[in-house]
Amino acid sequence: MSSKILSVSGSKRSPRPSGIKSRREGSDITSREDLSPPFRGLPCRVLIAITMSLCAFGLMAVFSASAPEALNSYHDATMFLRKQTIACMIGLFVMYMVSRYDYRRLRKWSWPVAIFAVGLLALTLVPGLSTTANGSTRWINLGPIQFQPSEVAKVAAILLMASGLSKYFWWQRQNLFRIALIFAMAVVVMKQPDLGSTLMIMSGMGVLLLVSGMNWVFILSALAGGSVLVWHKIVDTPYQMARIESWLNPYLHPQAQGWNIIQAQLAIGSGGWFGLGFGRSLQKLHYLPVQHADFIFAVIAEELGLAGGVVLLGLFAAFGYYGYRVAGHARTLFGRLLAIGITSSILIQAMVNMMVTTGLLPVTGITLPFVSFGGTSLVVTLAMVGILLSVSRDSGVEDEEEALD
Repeated sequence: MSSKILSVSGSKRSPRPSGIKSRREGSDITSREDLSPPFRGLPCRVLIAITMSLCAFGLMAVFSASAPEALNSYHDATMFLRKQTIACMIGLFVMYMVSRYDYRRLRKWSWPVAIFAVGLLALTLVPGLSTTANGSTRWINLGPIQFQPSEVAKVAAILLMASGLSKYFWWQRQNLFRIALIFAMAVVVMKQPDLGSTLMIMSGMGVLLLVSGMNWVFILSALAGGSVLVWHKIVDTPYQMARIESWLNPYLHPQAQGWNIIQAQLAIGSGGWFGLGFGRSLQKLHYLPVQHADFIFAVIAEELGLAGGVVLLGLFAAFGYYGYRVAGHARTLFGRLLAIGITSSILIQAMVNMMVTTGLLPVTGITLPFVSFGGTSLVVTLAMVGILLSVSRDSGVEDEEEALD
């Protein structure tokens, strides 16, 4: 990550026109974006190519991983593929439309989107409106469609913090209100319970607080306090405690809680250097649970081997490089924070999913961005990329402060 990205807390402050106070004084100010040159430029084409490659990789993986289950349960091997393709087309359309929207206008939507996300999350606690699966109530029924509000909450948290931190220091009350609302989102998600999405919401906020200049002491203290709360929640939730125990020793209950990890490791180990070949996975034949969603990386490693896994890791690494490059070239502090938050959120989720699949972390139920089956996740992730592309259209050599000197 370039030094320019990490310098968001120490950006040079140029003299302001009369009547405009600094954010250090704690008053509302006219945003830099309102005074900077108009929105312009083309989106980052390399980032578009990487995103399209990840989506294509994901469609291939979903088809291969889900075909046996779809054929057995629905007598149609392409059922999951068709659903994912529809979600992908919708997501790409949303990405295109969002990329053409001036991201600076998103600042005024930060509070409405956050409050809307909290309202959606609250609906998951209403009996009859939500669906429970695997002990977790995280979906809302919209007719034939199931929607996961926690995905919207991740974007809302990033947008809310980027908006606040671009105008005020993290310790000012305007940002403390934002932090409190994001904590409220996390509490509702934890009550579903969905520990994985809770960690993703908090990690997005944490990254932005880190790059905006929050002291390491506060960050470590918050992590320690959060760890205590998370552990208390795990102890009170039997199936989550079973996941921790199976992670520490999967062979303690190999036919129960340890089954997922054991089957995932068998799939990865069977792949070798170049895999068994596309479509030839054995573990997906009703051995590996949720093989087309949470554990899809294990199927990829089994069929394409280490070579396929490295290609996928390379695509995510390239996405991270160009995402942070967009942040480094952004002409506004708001755009820089948005790009950092979005890029970091996608990369952290990908890293956690792969670490879970390989047994480095306990099972959390987090999907692999762009790749795992899941319409809500794919559409929201592509919408986040659309915001990133919008920021890339507004890049330039001059910083927002330099443009006013």
